[in-house]
Amino acid sequence: MKNVLTVLLLSTCFVLPVVAADPWSIYAQKPEAVCNEVAMDGQLDLSQVMEKAICSNPALKISYLSTLVSGASYGQGLSSYMPDLSATGSLSANTQKEDGGDSSQSAGVSAGVRLSWLLLDMGGRSASADRLKAYLDSSYLSYDDKLQAVMFDVISTYYAVLSAEEKYEGLQKSEKSYKKSYEEASSRYNLGLVPLSDKLQAQTSYDQARLASNVARKNIAVQRGNLANLLDVSPDTHFNLKRPNKDVTDDGKVEAFDKLVNKALEQRADYKATQQDLIAAEKQITVAKSGGLPSLSANASASADKDIRDGRRAQYGASAGLTLSIPLFTGFSNSYKIGQAQYQYEQAQKSLEQTKNVIENEIWAAVQDYKTSLESFKISKSLLASAQENEKVAFASYKVGKVNILTLLDAESSLASARVENSTTFYNFLTAKAKLQRVLGEMERNK
Repeated sequence: MKNVLTVLLLSTCFVLPVVAADPWSIYAQKPEAVCNEVAMDGQLDLSQVMEKAICSNPALKISYLSTLVSGASYGQGLSSYMPDLSATGSLSANTQKEDGGDSSQSAGVSAGVRLSWLLLDMGGRSASADRLKAYLDSSYLSYDDKLQAVMFDVISTYYAVLSAEEKYEGLQKSEKSYKKSYEEASSRYNLGLVPLSDKLQAQTSYDQARLASNVARKNIAVQRGNLANLLDVSPDTHFNLKRPNKDVTDDGKVEAFDKLVNKALEQRADYKATQQDLIAAEKQITVAKSGGLPSLSANASASADKDIRDGRRAQYGASAGLTLSIPLFTGFSNSYKIGQAQYQYEQAQKSLEQTKNVIENEIWAAVQDYKTSLESFKISKSLLASAQENEKVAFASYKVGKVNILTLLDAESSLASARVENSTTFYNFLTAKAKLQRVLGEMERNK
């Protein structure tokens, strides 16, 4: 019995260290997941907010874990090159009794070790490993694409918060202007210099300005909540965000469209991931075809049995050999597997073409948006300057009775719109610029 247990013990000692091993260093090749923790107190610039998102964003964490899942699948594929070793053991007690006779009892213990090793399978094993490796590479690239997407989402939401804040501040300035006009109209009405309609129209404009400010304040809270969601923090978290300089030096020039497309196809992680999916689909055809081809395996086993009641010596056995397996008929299963793999390959080809078309459309739209938003911001600066001057003139003229209240309110309305347009077009431009970088695959972590 001691020898039998020794066989089991030695088998276990060999198997257990392998359970938690990573012999092919697959996990060592996983994408870098380093992040710098950022405290949420104090003023935060865009790079700090981005680092916080990289550390905390739930969608990014899920994508990262997907790479580890794909790595484990690839490891399983490589394991087919290694032998399978298994140990078995049993302890039994038997009682037999004949009618009218004595009963007999026996008890035994047995142990065995079996090894099986696939030596040749006409390329199916290597194609399967290559397919899983392509999926692993695709998962790494998908993680990189998700990282780029999260960075862009952070940038656009960061600017959305600042845009909402500046819009609110602009509306507050307009509210003060309307209040000043209302007070002036009331004073002139009390002096009998203007009709009651002046006072009422000024009051209406003032109340509308207050209402607009109230709605804008709500929008700030919504945008802050969106940013909090990206950072995986509570929606009521306070953000003190640093505002960018409005000195824009861009001239609006970009490379030729075909050059931008070629650059994107070289840099876009999602396009390269789709290319890896195509490689995997191609390898699956080989895997499917190998299912109908012969395979050769080596087999070996050793066993020990002993009856612990009769005291007889243990019996030992061993065997070794080669097994050739030739599929003759599988109910047309292999034919359909091959057909399925070929159609999946064609699907992957079409998916790659579709991804390229999507990228081209994204680049075209991003370029137009970038140019338009830059020009719009430049126009808004000129518009704001003229609106400010016009409002000053209109107010001064109203005080001395040269213009009526409608002229003043119209000037203040134009100024209110100009303030909003200036802040909105500025952050639209910054977002459009980031979008162009995103569609080209050029998002930078330390942006």
